[in-house]
Amino acid sequence: MIELKNKTDCCGCSACMNICPRKCIHMLSDNEGFLYPNIDIDQCINCGLCEKCCPIINFKERAMKVPEAYVIQNKDAAVCHESTSGGAFTAIAEYVIENHGIVFGAEMTDQYKVRHCAVEAKADLKKFRNSKYVQSDVGQTYQEVKKYLKEGRLVCYSGTPCQIEGLLQYLGECEKDSLVLVDLVCRAVPSPGVWKKYVAFLENKYGKISSIRFRDKTLGYQYSTMEIIFENGKVLREGIESDKWLRMFFSGMIIRPSCSSCKFRSINRRSDFTLWDCLNIHRIDKSLDEKLGVTRVLVHTNKGKKILDAIGDKIECHHISVDAAINHVNELSVSPNINEKRASFYEDIGKTSMEKVLNTYFPNTSAIKIKRNVRRIMNRLGIDVIIKHFIRKG
Repeated sequence: MIELKNKTDCCGCSACMNICPRKCIHMLSDNEGFLYPNIDIDQCINCGLCEKCCPIINFKERAMKVPEAYVIQNKDAAVCHESTSGGAFTAIAEYVIENHGIVFGAEMTDQYKVRHCAVEAKADLKKFRNSKYVQSDVGQTYQEVKKYLKEGRLVCYSGTPCQIEGLLQYLGECEKDSLVLVDLVCRAVPSPGVWKKYVAFLENKYGKISSIRFRDKTLGYQYSTMEIIFENGKVLREGIESDKWLRMFFSGMIIRPSCSSCKFRSINRRSDFTLWDCLNIHRIDKSLDEKLGVTRVLVHTNKGKKILDAIGDKIECHHISVDAAINHVNELSVSPNINEKRASFYEDIGKTSMEKVLNTYFPNTSAIKIKRNVRRIMNRLGIDVIIKHFIRKG
């Protein structure tokens, strides 16, 4: 039976809940809004399966296998526009569906909850495009994957590295030849509980939300911009220096404790593909349109290479060195720090209004206003790369 003594030892992958034969493990939110396993001791039979499938308990270093590296841009400009980067995942997922497969990914529901679900139609892949800066609830999707694999279906599952490791631990010796795994270079996962409160705060202040994009490209691909549109026509479109949610996330205030000591940061992964964006494409390959967005891809398996070859007509794909791909990508190897004010932040958010908490911990200072105004001016001039350098340095 899993005994959680330190929250840094649980990534919330839900593998233990999925594998429990007595269904006596439930994922419940703590005071920070993250899911952790809760065990009904009266129903537990001490079979030990939950411990055997935990990716953190069973973590072990693996022999180094150097991947192949690429930069990819989907030939469909509309797909690129809707995607966080270059639309590589859509091309991979379409291949799976074209071969009578099923694709799992993270969607945002009408209630703005982020969860994993499955789709079997190309049109539904839109659900999975664009980043979601909230930890996804995988629910019972690991069980669904196992069922489809046993039926002989081709299955694609995308998620964070810890979710992929959780799925693999859950599947154990299950035949995986028909399983295509896609993980993301993940900085950290923010709290679903805080996100729920933040959405409620926005709707109370501005009205009903009609759409949310965590990585909107309206003001340029080179700079992270969050866009929230309300039914009354109001639009909030702010960058990393001024958007409250992005500031909470990138400051380390609302990230999961396990993210600060993540065991799965490496270029050596058990997935078939690792994907992330490429904001510095101008330094790697000037032939690709940097305004549309570009995906950096590490291919770890022969299965992944065969799929990449098969989707060649859907993508612009250029081979690059691994060093060029991972240069200055800290998220691959370095875990972010937990904000030193985290404890007081969560104490305050539990007893006072979200607006007061935001004004206390993330005030709209003169420096923030200057950065925002400079960013917008530079954006109009079309010098997005300088914008990014200016903000990061500040």
